[in-house]
Amino acid sequence: MTDPASDSIMATDNTPTPTPAVKKVAMNLATISSGFEKGDFLVREEKGQRVYFDFFEEAFNYVANKGYVRCTGNEEAEWIQTFSEAHNSVKGGMRYNTGKLLMILTKPVDIAAALISEDKNGDSKFVGGGKDENTLV
Repeated sequence: MTDPASDSIMATDNTPTPTPAVKKVAMNLATISSGFEKGDFLVREEKGQRVYFDFFEEAFNYVANKGYVRCTGNEEAEWIQTFSEAHNSVKGGMRYNTGKLLMILTKPVDIAAALISEDKNGDSKFVGGGKDENTLV
């Protein structure tokens, strides 16, 4: 007969602990590219809207004021690789000048839902449910 105390020492739980689920939020992308005739910098954003700027600062401020933030280094590199692969997959090359991709920015499709999911303490000043996603309480 074995000693129960020695069994508890020998026994180890090899079951991996589950990691907490990450809430997926739908995101919009915006890009800033350079190398165009109409303007030195091009912002492409949701719904195919394209806006040209003469200065990078103007392009960046335009997307920042719309709520976009720059992707992290690894995430941005993955998107750049994805865009490059998509452009290279077109036989005969892209019909339009794609320019040099400089920066990729994201923003949640539903900002109110993203803020609520990030607000773990319930002390956010923003609330969802209204048409204005930035309604102050």
